Amino acid sequence: MGFKDKLKEQLKSELSEEELSLLPRGFQTLGKVVILKLNPKLLEKKEIIGKTCLEMFPKIKSIYINKGKIVGPYREPEKIEFIAGEDNPIVEHKEHDVIYRFNMTKIMFSKGNLNERKYLASIVQSGEIVVDMFAGIGYFSLPIAKHCSVKKIYSIELNPESYKFFVENIKINHLEDKIVPINGDCKVEVIKLSESGIKANRVIMGVFPAPIKYVSKALTLVNNNGTVFHYEGVAEKNKYIDLFEEFNEIVQRESYSCKLKSHRFVKSYGPNLYHIVLDIFVFKI
Repeated sequence: MGFKDKLKEQLKSELSEEELSLLPRGFQTLGKVVILKLNPKLLEKKEIIGKTCLEMFPKIKSIYINKGKIVGPYREPEKIEFIAGEDNPIVEHKEHDVIYRFNMTKIMFSKGNLNERKYLASIVQSGEIVVDMFAGIGYFSLPIAKHCSVKKIYSIELNPESYKFFVENIKINHLEDKIVPINGDCKVEVIKLSESGIKANRVIMGVFPAPIKYVSKALTLVNNNGTVFHYEGVAEKNKYIDLFEEFNEIVQRESYSCKLKSHRFVKSYGPNLYHIVLDIFVFKI
């Protein structure tokens, strides 16, 4: 019996037939928190739905509902509302032996990117110097540092809230010797790194929408043997090459060259649209 059927069974005396039919099919868990998305017609019954979910999941401490989208320059949740249990938005989510601590009402965490975080950590080579632009709370930096023998990861994050938790997460996971956290604008900080003599084996540009305005600055990190760029964006499944051509146009204008090594479809993003990752090798001409 699935989640919705179990919930319907528990609530059949509390909700109408129409309301029962509108109950969510699934939920998201972060640490010991469950996050639901409710049909607007169910919002008047949110408390009883929340209390019922707590009874169904004894190990869960809190129930919240997600009433909005991811918005703004810092990609923050629009509205996460507490409905049952303990009202504590600070969660610790464990994934691939990495602990992520953060305030879920202020910081986005996409579990749909789980496989990509694991995969990227599996392809980084021993001794690499990595620059992680838009590092967030350490989505990519932490698993790479945990599972790879990197030389150093320079991780840049502008959002002060995300940066605060990123620094905490580095300490929680005992990765201080591998990660250098930097609070600032990527356009400025990558230039500072380059001018200080830092060149990267790999540059991670994991942010939505595709960070095309940052590419020219990021190219200053290319080393003499070439650099792999992890580049993300949204496109139709059969038009992923358009993301590469957009990137390639800037590379050529800046007197570099590049080739597409591989691409991956991370998840569906909308009708006929997909979250796509490109691995692009950039080298000096």
